[in-house]
Amino acid sequence: MNCFAWHRFAALITCGALLAASQALGQEYPSKPIRMIVGFPPGGVMDLFARGLAKQLQERLRSPVLVDNRPGAGGFVGADALVKSAPDGYTLTHIAPSTVSKVFIKDPPFDVYKAMQPIASVWEGPMVLTINTQVPAQTLKEFVDYVKANPGKLNFASNNGPNYLPMVLFASIAGLRMQSIEYKAATQMTTALLTNEVQATFNTIQSVLNFLGSGKLRVLAVTGSQRLAVIPNVPTTTELGYPGMQAHVIGAVMAPAGVPSAVVAKLSPIFKDIVASPEMEKLLRDNGKPLIVGPEELARMLRDEEAIWENAAKLAGYKP
Repeated sequence: MNCFAWHRFAALITCGALLAASQALGQEYPSKPIRMIVGFPPGGVMDLFARGLAKQLQERLRSPVLVDNRPGAGGFVGADALVKSAPDGYTLTHIAPSTVSKVFIKDPPFDVYKAMQPIASVWEGPMVLTINTQVPAQTLKEFVDYVKANPGKLNFASNNGPNYLPMVLFASIAGLRMQSIEYKAATQMTTALLTNEVQATFNTIQSVLNFLGSGKLRVLAVTGSQRLAVIPNVPTTTELGYPGMQAHVIGAVMAPAGVPSAVVAKLSPIFKDIVASPEMEKLLRDNGKPLIVGPEELARMLRDEEAIWENAAKLAGYKP
């Protein structure tokens, strides 16, 4: 056997060994409990979604899936814990990746889109402008007129960039002056809105949906151009004359970069089935929009989402 033939034979043997090892990993995985990190406290919507995913994943794999809450810094603490974990498929996270991107974190220690491997899409949700009903406004126009008549007197709640930036962007577009009050968690923002400590906020529908029947909150608009099925009578910002108000969040299951492809290939279709299941579909439909795409398409959508946020930050003059 000449030198060229030998090297070619060796390469084929190596590739075959790697393929066999990958297939074996896929067949054996998981052989121990899987950890699902959530960067928010128990009881919140992100935690609720994660526990729904973990429960069904455990049933399908017949192996323990444990939810690990790592709250702090708007989800960054949990994201940091994930990227520092071994890329072996035994540590996952349910996260909205854009919320811990460079758009919202100054000089982040990692690029979320390079440090994490998309496993499965879960949901997609626009932001909704919600006000306390003590504000005398039934429509977005009435709200804008009221804020303009009371410059600097109304407060809005935020707890991280994706809550803060939409209001800054809208204030810039509509010519409004409002004061920002920051909170550690979305649940605290909602409480502040219910008690009229703040008068408005942009957030995902998940954070306020259960309180819309209280008579204390009113949703005035949905960002983007597509209405939400759960609040079909609420118009979009595009319909109301603010096409520049583009802001939405994608929730996904992610793993550390470098996770074996066999693990991705095994988990992705399982999560697709979970998101499409009646139990999970209803939970997601009531709180936004279920999203079912493959890992490659999800990676593209996450990059597109980051571009939308980057454009919003530029228009609003926002820097983390």
